[in-house]
Amino acid sequence: MNKTYALSYDNTNPYSTGCVNKSPITYETEYIYKNGVKIGYVQLKGSAYCHTAWGYLKFYSAAPYDYYANVWVDSFNGTTKRAFTSCASSGGNGWIMKGQTSCYTAQLWNLDPYNTLAKAGIYSSSGALIISANTGRY
Repeated sequence: MNKTYALSYDNTNPYSTGCVNKSPITYETEYIYKNGVKIGYVQLKGSAYCHTAWGYLKFYSAAPYDYYANVWVDSFNGTTKRAFTSCASSGGNGWIMKGQTSCYTAQLWNLDPYNTLAKAGIYSSSGALIISANTGRY
């Protein structure tokens, strides 16, 4: 697969492209705690076949209000950020809203020299960030 073609996966949906089922990888799972209780996790997922990565956020209980949580994936070339996406970006399935339990981001090309990380943000009903969690870079 040449680099130009691979970069065309940037900001595409990992499910509609089929990458989610092609040599799937979970690079890292970071558990999320609120008041000492595990409430969910954020993952950096990927496809070895497509050479892509995306973020996934899962809660064990439904979100209590709208705009509750989102995941961002940052792609780096060395120390320089080259791209980012989130659940709310094109290719993702939107913020975790009231009654929902998960979201995923669009995918980004993830092969040397590029690497990615996922970071989750959970917000109060007033919109203040109350919890964050990050994976490492892979």
